[in-house]
Amino acid sequence: MSKIDLSNARIMITNDDGYNSAGIMLLKEISEEFSNDVWIVAPEFEKSGASHALSFQNSLTLKKHDERVFSVNGTPSDCVVIGIQKVLKEKSPDIIFSGINSGCNVGEDVTYSGTIAAAMEGIIRKIPSIAVSQNYESGKKNEIVWDSSKKFLKEILSNLTSIGWSDNTFMNINFPHCLSKDVKGLEITSQGNRENDDLVLYEVEKNEFRFGLKRRIEDNVSNLSNNSNTSSSSSMTDVQAIANQYISITPLHIDLTHSQSLDYLKTSLNTDIK
Repeated sequence: MSKIDLSNARIMITNDDGYNSAGIMLLKEISEEFSNDVWIVAPEFEKSGASHALSFQNSLTLKKHDERVFSVNGTPSDCVVIGIQKVLKEKSPDIIFSGINSGCNVGEDVTYSGTIAAAMEGIIRKIPSIAVSQNYESGKKNEIVWDSSKKFLKEILSNLTSIGWSDNTFMNINFPHCLSKDVKGLEITSQGNRENDDLVLYEVEKNEFRFGLKRRIEDNVSNLSNNSNTSSSSSMTDVQAIANQYISITPLHIDLTHSQSLDYLKTSLNTDIK
């Protein structure tokens, strides 16, 4: 990916928390410190956990709320497609920012997250993309401390876009739950995993169920464990970084091939089909 001059860039912002959420408003404010060409195309309602879904079965409605603020009654991925092909069809965005998500997107989160999926949809459409998330204290989603995002995100975005990265890769930035003065530093990380499942299944009534996240409902649990899978090149994992009050930047891509298994299967599996 070529370097991007944010001062001359058309920036499109989306998320999975909704077009008027606190996180997206903060990201818009920071983006407008770079450029006067900033657009929001985001879900009308919260779509957390939507992952990379596209709405094939239902019609989608685009609503204009301000000169450069639009919502779609669909998923984050829907918003990216409609944003590029309809809202900004005369001139595509130079970069997509997805976030700032309420809650971290590390470890297994990246498979569920609509915030991550929006950035993924961006690179599928050949547009450099960055996902941004802010961790919070378990059980206190309505009391998010945005201090570290406010303090450091502008500089991080400036530095990342000034160096560029691979065309088939997007950046996943996570901020720890702490004041900016307590951030221990910035780590380039690999994707990790939690020791305990964060997903909760409720039976609301007989044979009626809802999903939830422990971090949203429990006041007396640790935000993240330090458990992680094998790191790449001795790097810290995203799970470890956020648990230990580091800002995490993880390069992610859509190629899900496990190269070690590929080599193992090629040498071990009998492929002579008769």
